[in-house]
Amino acid sequence: MDLKCNGTKFTALFGDIAELDVDVLTVASSPDLLMSGGIALKIKIKGGQEIEDEAVGKDRGVPGEVIITGAGSLLAKKIYHCVLLNDEKIADPENLTKCVRYTLSSCHEEGYSKIAFPALGSAFKGLSPKLSTEIIVSECKKASEEGMNFEEFVFVVCDQTPYRYYKKALKALL
Repeated sequence: MDLKCNGTKFTALFGDIAELDVDVLTVASSPDLLMSGGIALKIKIKGGQEIEDEAVGKDRGVPGEVIITGAGSLLAKKIYHCVLLNDEKIADPENLTKCVRYTLSSCHEEGYSKIAFPALGSAFKGLSPKLSTEIIVSECKKASEEGMNFEEFVFVVCDQTPYRYYKKALKALL
């Protein structure tokens, strides 16, 4: 599914985020920044251990913060590790909003124009696929309306539930 808003393409895609040819991949993270499960593990397996090594070599993440690393052998240029979980392993929608806003602002400043978002944090307690996708699409739409000049946002998932919610959010907001 492809839609446009202010010259930016919004694409909902069922597939493997680690295979995308985009500037930036985003991934949900816990404060320890280990890439030991879910989409993070897929990215580490395909892109190389050096992605996790670089992430954990930085200071421990704080919920709502984004840690930026290289993308190893992936086609992407950077990985934005969105720290969503607190020490009790609960994600807060406010921290997701902060991470998405920071990601968009940083990508705009760095000249990155193609950004991929899975349904960040949708499997974590405190978030759901519906809430996660609505927050991400809403923040991307705001960035587009503010003239941040992105070429494309790719909303990529490997599960039917968040894919349906991304499509609903796109239809509702664009």
